[in-house]
Amino acid sequence: MVWRYLRERRRFLNPNILLAVFGISLGVAALMISMAVVSGYETTLKTTLINMQGHLMIVRRGGFDDPNDERRSLSKIKSELPAFKAATPFLMVEGLIVHRKKLSGIMLEGVDPQSMGHVVAIERRIVRGAFNFRGDDCHDDNTLQACAIPAAIVGKGIARKFQLKIGEIFRLVIPVSRGQVVGSFRPKAQKFIVRGVLDLGRADYDERYIVTDLDSAQSFGEMPGKISGWRIRLDHADEAIPAAKKLEGELGPNYWIRSWHDPNRNLFEAVQYEKAVIFIIVLLMEIAAAFNVASTLYLIVVRRYSQISILRAMGVSEKFIRRLFSAQGLIIGSAGSFIGVLVGWVGCQIFLKLESVYGLFPGKVYKLDHVNLEIRKGDMFIILAVTIVICYVATLAPARRGAKLNPVEGLRYE
Repeated sequence: MVWRYLRERRRFLNPNILLAVFGISLGVAALMISMAVVSGYETTLKTTLINMQGHLMIVRRGGFDDPNDERRSLSKIKSELPAFKAATPFLMVEGLIVHRKKLSGIMLEGVDPQSMGHVVAIERRIVRGAFNFRGDDCHDDNTLQACAIPAAIVGKGIARKFQLKIGEIFRLVIPVSRGQVVGSFRPKAQKFIVRGVLDLGRADYDERYIVTDLDSAQSFGEMPGKISGWRIRLDHADEAIPAAKKLEGELGPNYWIRSWHDPNRNLFEAVQYEKAVIFIIVLLMEIAAAFNVASTLYLIVVRRYSQISILRAMGVSEKFIRRLFSAQGLIIGSAGSFIGVLVGWVGCQIFLKLESVYGLFPGKVYKLDHVNLEIRKGDMFIILAVTIVICYVATLAPARRGAKLNPVEGLRYE
């Protein structure tokens, strides 16, 4: 009789129960989408930083002038890092880009094309052109003059602002020390040709970052054979944080060491706090839906007063009656959770489409110009577990009310 009652479509799929299922599914979908957005933001930011700078960035104050000193320092770094996987040298030069009667501050980085791919995934960030500092047409006599100009790959923000196209020539200006006079500089200009455009995923990088080969950067900055430091890749990204602290103590104050986590430590911590706050706020929607489940079960108890009385008169225990209504509440919660997961997944796809078309994340505000949503198994487990628990708790009061009914009162008018 009990399971026949639960399976009876006319009674189980009444408007009140459907409304309760809708409320639960809406809460689950909202939680799923909000957690996917926050988790996706965190993962996208982490991936962008690692693709940009590697797991570790080690800079020696004043740079390296002696190749032997450079090799000794790198050997020491390898010995201190059991998880060491690869390293690539780089040279940072600050300057200005001047083009089409506009100028802007930039960071020019000279890289080693041979070793860079083993440390960072910057080649995957090319949206136009290629990761090629020589060009494929340098054998043509008509392009020899262009091939003599150093090649560069620019961020898409710079390309958009200065309307730079592949093969177009622009000019950089940097301050160069006069040598004899301490603190005295002279401007030096150099032409570069665009070989590619980068989408680094961060608006502040895309608007300032230019990459060229290490030899061209050293020649332009009048720093032959000099590098600023290395970018390091480890076996796992999470090993970079303790590794940076370890190297700070081993290498001393002459070295500046930064992991991928350090530049945005406060932002990562804020994301964790905001994720918890958003979860609690959206969870209130499910708690409100749970009240709807409880009121629906109360209504069922009143309507089924006589049937419950018959069961009680036949010797059915209070415990069994409580289980009956608790089971019905859990069925409502489970159905709402399942539908909510489907609605949440569809909502995530719609969000991704809208984000790609309309750009829902302003780069200047959120540091990222796009976010890839991420549905984590841990988040899904917590959402479903909390939903089921809330629905179960909501059933306790009406189930207890149904179990405490007096069978004599219920049968008096039958």
